Amino acid sequence: MTVSFTDSDYRDFTYELNDGELVNDVIIIVGNPGAEVLTRGYDTGSIAKYGRRSYRVDKAIVANEAPAYATPRAQATAILDRKIESYANLIIEVLNKTDEITAKLLGLEISDLVIISQDTMSISGEYFIVESIELQINLKGYITAIIGLIQARENEKP
Repeated sequence: MTVSFTDSDYRDFTYELNDGELVNDVIIIVGNPGAEVLTRGYDTGSIAKYGRRSYRVDKAIVANEAPAYATPRAQATAILDRKIESYANLIIEVLNKTDEITAKLLGLEISDLVIISQDTMSISGEYFIVESIELQINLKGYITAIIGLIQARENEKP
């Protein structure tokens, strides 16, 4: 499900650029000690921009555990695809003001795509993925939602 929120929906808005999980050099170790095979994947553009951020995988995932990682090279590529750039974290607090917003909040699930527009932060129609949801309902029935979001990568957008 894809949901949109705009300036008038927010009660509070926290934006943070996160590069703590950025990885641009992946080393995958395959095999037993002494018979190890090293597979490495890296991105020179990201290394030039952010400096080398290495990540070591001591046990490669085998194809029958996760088909997307059919080879160590595919696993390295998948890690780089997800972690090669910094990304934004958002926490938004939404107070329901209309039945439409209430329906959005009650239907929201983890991993849903959310489109965010927020003029003061110059965010216009950006896609984010829901990572956490906290709903609070007061005695009058008003719902306040605190939603944790992570910026969607290109391959996660519709």
